[in-house]
Amino acid sequence: MKNSFYSAVLTLSLFTVIDRFLGLIFKIYLSRELGASALGTYQVAFSFFMVLLTATTSGIPLVVSKLTARQKDPKKAGSIVSASLIIGLTISLGAVLISIIPVINIDARSKELLYILLPALFFSAIYSSFRGNLWGRKRYFAVSIVEIVEQVCRIVACIILFVLGVDKLFSTAVSLPIGCLCSAVTVTFIYFLTGGKLSSPKGEIKPLLRSSMPITISRMASSLVGSLTAVVVPFLLTRSGASENQALALYGSSVGMALPLLFIPITLVGSLAFALIPTVSQNYGTKNYDAINRQVSNAIVFSVVIAGVFAPIYSVLGEQIGAFVYDDAISGQFLSKASWTLVPLVIESLTSSVMNSLDLEKSGFINYLIGSLACFIVMFSFYGSFDIYVLPTALGIGWTVSSVLDVIAISKRTGLGVKFWGKCVVSCLLIFPTCTVCRAVANICTPLHLFFVLAISSIVSTIFYALACLLFGTVNPRLFGIYFTKRSNKRSNKAKTLAK
Repeated sequence: MKNSFYSAVLTLSLFTVIDRFLGLIFKIYLSRELGASALGTYQVAFSFFMVLLTATTSGIPLVVSKLTARQKDPKKAGSIVSASLIIGLTISLGAVLISIIPVINIDARSKELLYILLPALFFSAIYSSFRGNLWGRKRYFAVSIVEIVEQVCRIVACIILFVLGVDKLFSTAVSLPIGCLCSAVTVTFIYFLTGGKLSSPKGEIKPLLRSSMPITISRMASSLVGSLTAVVVPFLLTRSGASENQALALYGSSVGMALPLLFIPITLVGSLAFALIPTVSQNYGTKNYDAINRQVSNAIVFSVVIAGVFAPIYSVLGEQIGAFVYDDAISGQFLSKASWTLVPLVIESLTSSVMNSLDLEKSGFINYLIGSLACFIVMFSFYGSFDIYVLPTALGIGWTVSSVLDVIAISKRTGLGVKFWGKCVVSCLLIFPTCTVCRAVANICTPLHLFFVLAISSIVSTIFYALACLLFGTVNPRLFGIYFTKRSNKRSNKAKTLAK
């Protein structure tokens, strides 16, 4: 029988890959059109906008998803969505009013861009409410389609404005509200088309606020850390001898260019986490800890293997990738130095989602704050001698601390064992010989065009790592058999039947 979970992960992975690919191409296009300095200016405005967006929407879709997954009454589900809409739109209005208060200490151009982005808050509030319901009903295809629509609409709008000769920074900023408007309209249509209804929110607003607040606060902390990083990194660079323009350019090359490439593995891990949330939430509701532990342990191994595929490529070919994609040497060097952070990054991304499914939002928030504190301690320890390549070390240490604390918290809640860590360690160790193979192939291909050097080296590296993982048993050829006891039960039942 077809495993619905596998189907969900494959569907989400396919559409997420498409969405992230479009986003990456758009980011490359913007970086070449704007340049590192202008991209850094936009990135500062965007980081502050993300704080407001997080306050508006971050906790809502997850909680609506969890409550919908546990809810059998359609009318009750409609009440939850209505309450979510009221909360989201109210918070959006408050966020806009707060942003007008002159307390945000950023340059005038970044502040202007921030104001242009603000309408997206209202559209995102609508989108997140309906999306949470579709997510909880496991309509992953519909959710994925809406995300593609948003990305495509934004790209088209931005390119049209560029062609019309509109200011490029303005065009980049205004394209985001346009994309969010399109996604809000699309998801509303799909919600009602699939039988969704709106009911009286009476009795649902307070519980929804109470459940979503810890998640919102936790994710706001994440966004605030991003905004603080947007201020701290240029500050430390200027205190170490760089001019303001140089500092913005370095920030644009690292955070604006290199990090989107570094986050590519999150595409597959994010799809897995996205599908895990309602599944783990259901199993947690029935206290099926064995299923949860199996799901989480195999998911962590899968995430580490995904990181292991990309880490050798980024480590060896990072500089060439930066030159080919962005025509920017600094972004490539940053990517190469940040390659080791992929392992803690994917684990932190996965475990933070699992924490929310297990009602451990407060612990997740505290763990993230501790990791962020470790990150800033590392950065400020280089005060006066800070360069942009200290940032990946600081980020990696922060992600490592947070992910370790998350795993400990999950273990205390569900009794998660430690056996799977052996596979994780082996998967990490296999990165080193893969780097050697990748470097050797790249040297052999040096006379070829840079595109072919990157393509051939990456393909050989991936194949070598995959075969090594199969040889050492860190991956299962059957895509891990990740999730339900039903599969093994069916096999045993079938065996018993045959024996009879």
